[in-house]
This record gives sequence, structure tokens and C-alpha cells, in this order.
Amino acid sequence: MGLRPGHALSTADVAFRAFRRFNRERPALGFASRSRPGEWIADWFGGDGIEDRLARALLDARAVPFKEILESFEFFERSRGHVRAPVVADLCSGHGLAGMLYGVFHRDVDRVLLVDRVRPPSVSVCLEALATVAPWLPAKVDVQERAIEDLELPDNSAVLGVHACGGATDAILDVALRAQASVAVLPCCHAKALLPGPATLGNALGLAAATDVHRTYRLHSAGYRTRWTAIPEAITPMNRVILGWPESPTADS
Repeated sequence: MGLRPGHALSTADVAFRAFRRFNRERPALGFASRSRPGEWIADWFGGDGIEDRLARALLDARAVPFKEILESFEFFERSRGHVRAPVVADLCSGHGLAGMLYGVFHRDVDRVLLVDRVRPPSVSVCLEALATVAPWLPAKVDVQERAIEDLELPDNSAVLGVHACGGATDAILDVALRAQASVAVLPCCHAKALLPGPATLGNALGLAAATDVHRTYRLHSAGYRTRWTAIPEAITPMNRVILGWPESPTADS
């Protein structure tokens, strides 16, 4: 992500990657819409590529809000390069769409673990819709209803957290660090009471940036390489993605 001089913490003006046509033109429906639009919006995904076919299947099934489709695809495009393993664990997963995309696109991902306290109906709807395009996906997906705090991941895991509210993002980082797993999080709902550093940083940088700086230092201190990127702000203003992966002993510093 290119950052403008004087705006080192900015996450604005980020281009679409999964659906690049939206960098040129935009439908009447806002990208942040919580609605489940019908056939007219599916016309925007009329290509023969797998991304368009997956999007049409989700829209036809009215699986999740329009925002959630765009958010999951764009998060996946930002995370897949550095955060991937045979087991991908989508924690506090909700509908689990981000994790499922790993199972669709990557043959080297043989298990997608979706973990949340309650399994929403949208999990089954998403899985059934995606399976019409990617019939290999359901065999990879393992849905577990449980808290993540005591979750122990197998070796060779990667961890995702998409808009896990407040301290839930930190709990996801706990799981990743215990397993020395690569991790990608899209934090949201930064609570002032949970700011882990001095209030001065929150006042100067903003609560969200100050909290995410601390999270990044936490990964760095554990021997991780890190990167910040973002999904388009038109989808959500809480759009910063934090990537972390254990640094190889032979990796360049």
C-alpha cells in the first residue's frame, strides 16, 4: 500500500484487488451496504472468472450482506501472500467466508477451521453457495462452536481474524503466537479501555492506530515479520489489515 507523505498511518485511497472494475466505476448500491441485493447487482459480476462466479453464487443465495462479500474477498487478496498454511483457522469467524476462500483457491490448504462461539445460519448458506462453483470445498471445512481462548492449533497453521471486535482481535493474536502461526487480522471496535499503551499515543495517533501499533510491536517482539496493508475504505472505515509471519532464521532482516 502506498502511503502519502505526512500520512504514515493512513489507510485511505486503497484500490480494489479482487474486483478491479470497481476502481473504474461503481454500482448504485454502496459498497458498505448491509443489504442482500438481488439479480441487478449480480450483473456487475458477469465474467467467466472464478471470482465472479463465486460472487454470483453468494448473491443468488443472498448468503451475506454485499459488504461482507467485498470485505472477505479483499481481505483474502491482502492476506494470502504471507498468511497461508495447510490448516487455515478463521477465528471468531461468523459466516467464515474469508477462511472458505482459502479452501477454494489454494490446493495446499487442506483444512479450513471455522471457530466461533455460535455457528450462524450464514455458514451453511455460504458453504452451499460456494460449493456450486468449487465442489472440493466442503470436504475441507471444519466448523467448531467453541471459545477460542483455549484453542490449540496443529503445526503448520495460519490464523485469520476479520473484524473480531475489540479484545477478540488480541485473543486471536494469542492463539497465533502460541502456535507460532502466521496471522492476518482486520481489527475493529478499538476500545479506549483496552488501549495497551500510554494515553498520549491514543491522543496523538488516534485510538485505532495506537492500539494497532502495539499489536504490531507484540508480533515483532515474538520474532515475527510484519506488514500493514488495507482493504478499500469504501467498504469499511475500519480497514487496516495487520499481517505477521514467523521470521525464518535465514530470512533477511
